[in-house]
Amino acid sequence: MSCFRLVALILILLSTQLCFSQEHTSKKTKYDTLYIISYSHLLTTKGTFIIRGNNFNIYDKTSKRSLKYKPNQSLAMGFAGYHKKIGLELAFNLPFINNDNDKYGKTYQRDLHASRYGRKTIIDLNLQTYKGFYIENAKELNPSWNSKLDPYPKRPDISTIALGGSFYYILNSSRFSYRAAFIQDEAQKQRAGSLLLGGYVNYFNLRSDSSIIPIQLESAFSDRAYLIKGKTLTFGAGVGYAYTLVIRKHFFITLSAIPGIALVNFEGQKENMDYFYTKTKIALRSQIRFATGYNRGKFYAGFNLTTDNISMDNSEQSSINYHLGNIRFYAGRRFDLSKIISKF
Repeated sequence: MSCFRLVALILILLSTQLCFSQEHTSKKTKYDTLYIISYSHLLTTKGTFIIRGNNFNIYDKTSKRSLKYKPNQSLAMGFAGYHKKIGLELAFNLPFINNDNDKYGKTYQRDLHASRYGRKTIIDLNLQTYKGFYIENAKELNPSWNSKLDPYPKRPDISTIALGGSFYYILNSSRFSYRAAFIQDEAQKQRAGSLLLGGYVNYFNLRSDSSIIPIQLESAFSDRAYLIKGKTLTFGAGVGYAYTLVIRKHFFITLSAIPGIALVNFEGQKENMDYFYTKTKIALRSQIRFATGYNRGKFYAGFNLTTDNISMDNSEQSSINYHLGNIRFYAGRRFDLSKIISKF
């Protein structure tokens, strides 16, 4: 069994256990019905369009320049259903839309996410593997770059692995619902917010066949940034705040921001093997979620954005910053299964 399949199986099992444990304890959980309405007794279904991101950049502290790498982002279509706190979501790429490999190169990607948005807790698990990136800002770093022939230099040899998890506790769980904004089996009736407390762990691995800094762009960076390998292990904690504004009863805007501080161990290796860098130090991390939409009775629709940013030094002269995230558009409908079953 491949490493990806093994980790994927673990995440699925954990996700299933989280869903059932939530169902088991939900009867003991109370909330203020003046602020929250639950639709968990209904079958909540939705269709989604998803754009996922897994970007990284190398920043040179001396020249204050940044080399930005991006994958060829693809549009995926998905379907989801939730009933009595148990949910399932599936997504697949749309090949007839994602046909820009000539411009951005081909990216091979695998994304797996498992989440639990409970009454009092938020748990996220993710595994992302990407291979194939392009340089977004080559012309900015080297004005002589012939952008007509090759506007986005491609690096099919660069691959990344991101594995992580986070846990946060919602202090004002009786009046503020995270599920209303991101799962939609509840609705926020009045504006409310809550402090969020928690922690996270992340592993990030970056590899390439040759220096991450192309020869044509080496003059813009310190030679300590000429890495072919780099990996980080991050442990941290965060304190943030989430707030939902309700407009005309059924329209909502939710913003959640969780800044954090982390202990990061970084290891990096240059192409010619004459330099190996390893260090453990303090780094910053931020997690932002945004959602807006319409949520009423049988019908709901909206948009949400999730970003996760971590920054760490890969030498005294440069740093690597990576960003994980996704953009999601959705529309859905709720059904009363008891009424449907009674008809048969």
